[in-house]
Amino acid sequence: MKRFPEPIRRAMRASGAAATCVPVQIDHGRWESALFIHVAGPECKQDRYLLKRATTPTPASLQSEFLSHERAAVVLFRVQALTIPDDPLAFEILLTPGKVSSHYECLKLLAQQARLCWFFGDTDYRVIQALDQEIGAEQHNNFETLAREAFAHDSVLRMAGKYDADAAVAEIVSHYALRRGVARAADTIEH
Repeated sequence: MKRFPEPIRRAMRASGAAATCVPVQIDHGRWESALFIHVAGPECKQDRYLLKRATTPTPASLQSEFLSHERAAVVLFRVQALTIPDDPLAFEILLTPGKVSSHYECLKLLAQQARLCWFFGDTDYRVIQALDQEIGAEQHNNFETLAREAFAHDSVLRMAGKYDADAAVAEIVSHYALRRGVARAADTIEH
């Protein structure tokens, strides 16, 4: 893959997302969930350079967490690539499996697929590094548990008429802070 597929680019632009996990067919194979990370902006210039020039795959990790919000279940994926020592490239992906069917499908696929593909793209969504990691039995169980917990949590909220995934996500992102380089750039622009 030389560039993120057009539907993914379009969706990322429309939502303003810098990272996403979506079901895709890679090389016309089986459906699998994959990570697409848009490494854009001046604060990521060095990350892009390091990803593009790397001779070995960049160490990367995915951590997941179930957030039991009073309005909806949210599954958080924290994605990190160790490009710069002491300042990893980090993104959080918020999945609302009760609202977006592809988010639920991502979890179900991750509970079964043998690998997780990562695609890092430059400012124009050209792939500058791709890697895949094996998914083991413990991770499969974790993704299955996340899907099951989200389904159960949201079912109760829907029956009570309290389900609102947008409100849950809005409250969660209200606590976010920008990467150090972004915060410095924002301070410079404001002053």
